[in-house]
Amino acid sequence: MKNYSGKLFIEKLRHLMMFAMILMAPLDAMSAPDDPSEDILIRGVVKDVNGVPLPGVIVVVLGTNIGTVTDGDGSYSVNVPDNATLSFSFIGFKSQSVTIGNRSVIDVVLEEDLASLDEVIVVGYGTQKKANLTGSVATLASDEIIKRPGTNVANLLQGKVAGLQVSSHSGKPGSENNTLRIRGVGTFSAAGSDPLVLINGIAGDMTNLDPNDIESISVLKDAASSAIYGARAANGVILITTKKGRAGDLYVDIHSNVQVQQATRLPNLLSNSADYMMYWNQGRERSGQVPYFTQQEIDAFRNNPNDPINYPNFNWIDHSFHTAVTHNQSINIGGGNDKTTFNVSLGYFDQPGITSLYEFKKLNSRVVVESTLKDWIKVGGDIQFVQKDIQRSNWDNGDVDFQILAIYGAGPNYTPTMTLPNGSTGYVARYSSAIGEWTVRNPDAQDVSGIQTDIQYNILPQFYTEIKPHKNLTWFSKGAISYDTRAFKNHEIPVDNYFFKDGSYAHNNSTWQLGVRENWSTQMLTTFYSTVNYHKLFNSDHDVNILAGYNQEYFLSRSLGGAKVFFPTDELKELDAGAPLNQSTSGSSGEWAIQSLFSRAMYNFRGKYLFEANLRYDGTSRISADTRWGLFPSLSGGWRLSQESFLQQSSWMDDLKIRASWGQLGNQNVGLYPFQEVLATTSYPFSTAFPGAVMNRMVDPTLRWETTTMTDIGFDLSVAEGRFNMTFDWFDKVTDDILYNIPIPASVGLTSPTVNFGKMRNRGIDLEVGSIGRVGELSYNFSLNFSTYRNEVLRILAPIYGNFTVQEGLPFNSHFMVEWIGIFQNEQEIAEGPLHPFNPKPGDLKFKDQNGDGVINAADRIVMPGAYPDFIYGSTINLAWRNFDLNAFFQGVEGVAQSTQGLSWGLVPYIQGSPPPVDFVNNMWTGEGSTNSHPAMYISGYGPVTGTRNSYWLLDASYLRLKNLMLGYNMPTALIKRIGLQNARFYISGDNLLTFTKWPGSDPERAATNWFQAYPQITSYTLGLKVRL
Repeated sequence: MKNYSGKLFIEKLRHLMMFAMILMAPLDAMSAPDDPSEDILIRGVVKDVNGVPLPGVIVVVLGTNIGTVTDGDGSYSVNVPDNATLSFSFIGFKSQSVTIGNRSVIDVVLEEDLASLDEVIVVGYGTQKKANLTGSVATLASDEIIKRPGTNVANLLQGKVAGLQVSSHSGKPGSENNTLRIRGVGTFSAAGSDPLVLINGIAGDMTNLDPNDIESISVLKDAASSAIYGARAANGVILITTKKGRAGDLYVDIHSNVQVQQATRLPNLLSNSADYMMYWNQGRERSGQVPYFTQQEIDAFRNNPNDPINYPNFNWIDHSFHTAVTHNQSINIGGGNDKTTFNVSLGYFDQPGITSLYEFKKLNSRVVVESTLKDWIKVGGDIQFVQKDIQRSNWDNGDVDFQILAIYGAGPNYTPTMTLPNGSTGYVARYSSAIGEWTVRNPDAQDVSGIQTDIQYNILPQFYTEIKPHKNLTWFSKGAISYDTRAFKNHEIPVDNYFFKDGSYAHNNSTWQLGVRENWSTQMLTTFYSTVNYHKLFNSDHDVNILAGYNQEYFLSRSLGGAKVFFPTDELKELDAGAPLNQSTSGSSGEWAIQSLFSRAMYNFRGKYLFEANLRYDGTSRISADTRWGLFPSLSGGWRLSQESFLQQSSWMDDLKIRASWGQLGNQNVGLYPFQEVLATTSYPFSTAFPGAVMNRMVDPTLRWETTTMTDIGFDLSVAEGRFNMTFDWFDKVTDDILYNIPIPASVGLTSPTVNFGKMRNRGIDLEVGSIGRVGELSYNFSLNFSTYRNEVLRILAPIYGNFTVQEGLPFNSHFMVEWIGIFQNEQEIAEGPLHPFNPKPGDLKFKDQNGDGVINAADRIVMPGAYPDFIYGSTINLAWRNFDLNAFFQGVEGVAQSTQGLSWGLVPYIQGSPPPVDFVNNMWTGEGSTNSHPAMYISGYGPVTGTRNSYWLLDASYLRLKNLMLGYNMPTALIKRIGLQNARFYISGDNLLTFTKWPGSDPERAATNWFQAYPQITSYTLGLKVRL
């Protein structure tokens, strides 16, 4: 192997520094002649078959790192060794290699190859040609993934794949776990609907990946492509393949960017104190309660706008949210020869929050080495290390962020701090003692009461061997251990708070969790799998590929926690420093294992008729020995009509393939041993010092898998030399034996048993269309993906009627409520209407009497649409002209509705004193005929508006968002080659720039969780540089 000395690497880094200096130099200083000592100067022009010059074509001397890129006129020049071979490659065109010989001018014509039918796709335990796929598989290549700057892989998948819905719940630093759904919600049990994520064949967490390390992503959507993963594939599979080294000289890729981040959307809340106090009084009076503020207090605020100390109009949102600067650095070093290749990467990400105390730092590293020991044996290793450091407000409670709640809930009639009667400065709790709120409505006071730290580590070593005892036979084995540790710590100290009105003492937030709380946990997943693959082409017609394999996994988790409340001083943060009084401890562990046998057989005749069968036999420790083994088969076939004689002569048809598949998948996430009777520890009635044990649940010893049966019919089409492409799939996905808790009488005294009873269907279509081509020097690439499905409950034990309803024939958890039809304008309307349950007044909500019995009650509830979106979609527009490129990415959801009735700080008025939205104030009912869209001012708990679950609160959460807009510039070859660089690219980019929606809250993506005081989504503006040395 070639010896890569430290001197060479240092020299390349020196070239990078020179690059930055040259950018600031006058252009005419770059016109110095070439070094005459270089071998041969080759020049030329690269064009397409129509004679149009091609800018951006990569020109490389084979076997070396010598290369260049054609300029805006398709011209290139490169110094090469004698007798070299040049390779010309460009996306959408067939690559071409040319031997130099005695020529100094080489012009090249590249032919279009837009269909990419020979593209190799990563599938379960192997690869297949795209043309031969019979299942529904969507793929994303590395350049498509990293085109948009970002560190969260799930975010980069959003809107890119038809049938894959990605919901980003928060812009909170360190909050990386998005919700992913492939073709709908797979089950309504605790087994969950998350897809299986495999990183180089090993189950893993995609948040641990640096997107710059990814080579490709394959999304397996149907049973034909997923069945080989059996009991873990019921919700689809996402296969992620990371980059390896490649033979050739040392290469160094550097990617650096800086982002300015701010909140995408924030609620516009009333910040005029006099109006805030007046409307709160109105709402309380309407509810029959005593006003909080006297008229004299209100007038004092209204008449003293220039005295912000004593009579503030404080805007807590402007005070608490700010811009943040994020840094993201990545370096990738690789190379090798025909025997051994290597790739080393290192990434660092630092993201401060847009509110105080929040910060996220992540370090990624990966080392990949692969070596061919003999012609018939190859070995390799891949070691991943990740460290995440997360800091948050100690008022952050995971999905519920009480710091954001405090920002939205704080009144404008007080400030963060105040001068107390004794002349000192103190933190304000709220306006006065008359306002009966138990905790602090002051984010600044919360900030000084302590922080949470969360440090996470992941190490994932993988080692494999590939043995070819025969040219048609390959034996592959891999072993891996994924080890995760997490150290969480919360330190909270008491902070004295005072009432703004008179400076009197309020409390020291002692009702919260004071002291130190720590949790330590580990998780270990060991995996081994081995496959034998036989592949042979018989008589140039019959292509046979057979695979058989074995897989086993073992998972172990442990956790330990402790807390103490009383400490000698607030500065002490270790548990040992606390007093034993009221201390607490906790600990737990869990484990499971799975063993599997699997096989796959593929056959195609002359590339026309395609057949595939998969079979997996899984056994899991989670289920009793009598039912733990499950068999999961799939069958699929395809017919490439474009290969038939009646279409081969067509000048416009490139490829047309019809395919169909059927199969069954399993879901082993049924909990840990729910079939076993277990004992729970408790205390004897006569003494808490002596623990005892009791049975606490009923069980079904015959519990078995949840099983998903899926049928898929689709086609792939490519016409006009690949300028237009389409993929269509119709799918029917039925999940049976869904885990279901049988209701039992409370007098039994045990938890109800979990049984296999439920059944649910998702039926819909996925569609992807694309068009690529050139107009003169402008190249374009348009794509659109679209997905729609209908969810339907097919079998349950008994209907459920509540805020949501579960009934056979309806979507799971359908909105179930009284229909709102307007606003009562006068007493006559109230008297003539049906009997309202809460004695309404003019200005209150009017409901429809569905059954005509003259009374509004639970019998008038109906199913309302919007539980699931009508469709989801994404669109990409890529344009390139000479050295410039412009990329726009849109993503949207249509037809989904969410209810804001309940915990809705920032959306509705006076929840525990939260200011009302300005839009509501400007459009609320103020008298007869004023409006029919919003009620009069009210407060939380006011029965005629909030007491009955109704559709006034059901709001449209559809949106279309410009997810990303990027402008890039590839530096001219004549410039970068003088400083030893292979290529260099600048770009500016914006994320979440525009949102088109009727949703009034902070963000429509967050709507699905029903907590509206979540950390806002982020809009970012990025300046980046990519360089190859």
